[in-house]
Amino acid sequence: MPYQQKNTVSSLRIPDFQDKATKEKFNEWMIKSSTLQIRLVSALTGLLYMIAALINSLIISGEILSLMVTIHLYVMPPFLFLISLMTFKKDLYRLFIFLLIIAPIAATIGNLFITSKLEDPALYMTELYLIIFWIFTVSGLRLWEATISAMTTVIVIFIVTYFFFSLSLESFVMHSFWMLASFSFGFLGAYLLDRSYKEVFSTHEQLIHLAMTDKLTGLYNRAKLDELLQNELDRAEQFHHTFGLVIMDLDHFKEINDTYGHQAGDTVLREVSQLVTEGLRPKDKVVRWGGEEFLLICAETDQKEVLERVKKLCLKIEQHRFSIPAGITASFGLTQSSKGDTIDSVIKRADDALYLAKNSGRNRIEFL
Repeated sequence: MPYQQKNTVSSLRIPDFQDKATKEKFNEWMIKSSTLQIRLVSALTGLLYMIAALINSLIISGEILSLMVTIHLYVMPPFLFLISLMTFKKDLYRLFIFLLIIAPIAATIGNLFITSKLEDPALYMTELYLIIFWIFTVSGLRLWEATISAMTTVIVIFIVTYFFFSLSLESFVMHSFWMLASFSFGFLGAYLLDRSYKEVFSTHEQLIHLAMTDKLTGLYNRAKLDELLQNELDRAEQFHHTFGLVIMDLDHFKEINDTYGHQAGDTVLREVSQLVTEGLRPKDKVVRWGGEEFLLICAETDQKEVLERVKKLCLKIEQHRFSIPAGITASFGLTQSSKGDTIDSVIKRADDALYLAKNSGRNRIEFL
């Protein structure tokens, strides 16, 4: 299997990502996906608390109204609006997630404090079930984060209602059932949503992989080249090292297609791609440049090392017994990155070197 294929499509088909790199990439993707949701949901929930405070002022009077207004207007909305505003700062992600985890717990404690003062607590206990469902379904928390928040919320509700509320046995049993139902449906919804996110991410990654991969050889295609070269140029500038760029062209490949057919030519290209990728370091990259041309990016190397590696590859291709009864050779154009290089400049030097190699007899290496 070609070098770049080792941890791509096959692993991405598994919804529960096991390898560390894919898991980290999924987590980064989820952060981007959930931030907007958290921003909007937190703002909307804060607004709904303000509306609830207004409704309470119309139907409730006395000392309990002051308590409700304090919690529903002066505590929860500012807390939620703060979370919403924090989502605009990426470096505050961990902090606003922590605050989002404890926000439902704080809302639950406030609700329990209010209902403990009422003669008929059942009127406001429905908010508790809504809080549990909110945590799992719309909060924007990941499954494990939502589970921690919801479990803590349920434990607080159970302890307070059992020890400090004067509920009849029948009322407490039904109350416990509705908590269980809210938690169960909420957890199931969050679990299915989590799996859906993973499947969407998996499909997204596979589409990117297909768009950037040559179908015949499994190597990167030309669409990926600019990204790979720019990354290498940036790294070279940052860490003050150089990299080698090699363009390889199979000699007289048109004659192979004309003599043995295009299917045989495709087989040769696959065999060559295997030879090129054998023994490559993880940081090296290979691109099918187009047709019978291949491009190698040899990271963190000097001119001497690049030349030695290409000489071995040139000899390997020349001595390899291909599936067709014909000798196959390749010409190579090499260059070394230098300060101030761009994608176009480094490619042009390698391409000019390749042109020189092909016009100097083929099956040779030229360096510019």
